[in-house]
Amino acid sequence: MGLSLIYDATLIANVRGGKRTGTFFVADALLKEFLRRDDISLKIYCRSGDEKQARINLAPYLSKKNCEIIFVKRHFFGVQFRLFVKAVLRVLPKFLTTFLYSSAQKILALKQKAVVPSKKESLEKTENCVFFSPFFAQPKEYLHLAKFLVIYDAIPLIFDEYRNNPGNYWFLELARKLDESYTCFAISSYTKTDFLKHLPHLKPENIIVTPLACDERFKPANADEIARARKKYNIPENKKYIFSLCTLEPRKNLIRAVKCFANFISKNNIDDLVFVLGGAHWDRFINILENEISNLNELKDKILKIGYVDDSDQAALYSGALFFVYTSQYEGFGLPPLEAMSCGAPVITSNNSSLPEVVGNAGIMIDYDNDAAHIKAYESYYYNENLRQENSKKGLERAKLFSWEKCADIMITEMKRRAGL
Repeated sequence: MGLSLIYDATLIANVRGGKRTGTFFVADALLKEFLRRDDISLKIYCRSGDEKQARINLAPYLSKKNCEIIFVKRHFFGVQFRLFVKAVLRVLPKFLTTFLYSSAQKILALKQKAVVPSKKESLEKTENCVFFSPFFAQPKEYLHLAKFLVIYDAIPLIFDEYRNNPGNYWFLELARKLDESYTCFAISSYTKTDFLKHLPHLKPENIIVTPLACDERFKPANADEIARARKKYNIPENKKYIFSLCTLEPRKNLIRAVKCFANFISKNNIDDLVFVLGGAHWDRFINILENEISNLNELKDKILKIGYVDDSDQAALYSGALFFVYTSQYEGFGLPPLEAMSCGAPVITSNNSSLPEVVGNAGIMIDYDNDAAHIKAYESYYYNENLRQENSKKGLERAKLFSWEKCADIMITEMKRRAGL
């Protein structure tokens, strides 16, 4: 008998408005890989307050392989209450948000409707069946099954501004529930080290390092594709551009990156270059960033905030960039640098956390908090075409080391091993 796997697709099922985060793309890629496998029996689990929309979101995955969907309905009260709480928290001071959000989550847990399998069903399905989640903790109705979970980073355990953000309460609850009954797939060696440091009750042998990958659409774009993307996002045709793609939030170190860019072009009297910032933003950070950009005076027009970038345009914007900047303060993995390398963009990244595991020797790596290092890195790429070409080639080769097939192989092999198969 082969491995029977229940895949938690809640993250995929509940996406609305087309805007998706890095964790969505991980869930998406892994589900696609698992569906390609003939050596596992797959069922899809999802929890949602809108079954119709959830099934629409899941339909593309089931077009080539039919799988049973185990649907758990969120109570109507729970869905509406979540929306109300999120709206209220946007206008409350921080000292109230964590308390109120945690209280709301506890109320919702009591209201959650779920079909709990009978004792007989549990015993029949336990032997070769496991529950895999790319994001959330194991739901209570499947606690009897072997637990496999993807872990990304320990940011809310490290940085106060993230720990006190009510949006991260789910993570703190997850960290509280993690115990030796879970097998965790850490997206980098650094993530594994951090979880063991901050949650010392976890066992090293229960955390398996499984590097991520990026989608096949990330490859060098042609001139026409680049021109269309530049026009769509109003990037001047007569300017070269530096590109950054990430959520606009404090940890991404964007204020330093753009200030150093301003100093760089001012110092060198450069007028043919702009800095393009792509990505959705934190509401509580965007005003701070905009104020800092405004303070750059006549150079502020050199910083272009283009907002959320559609999936179909990302590869073209990476490909057309003079170079890509991602000097984050901390990353559990860092998909954008890998995406940039896959498109042939020379990269500048921080030398901290997991980023060296991704970039290796294929880019310029600097201290995230060193202004002089930022400016020097910008100068190195701007003035040295040979270096840009060399690191572009290195990046393309480096990116080939990562694939979703390898990632899924590690996970399925481990799940089979622990199921005794």
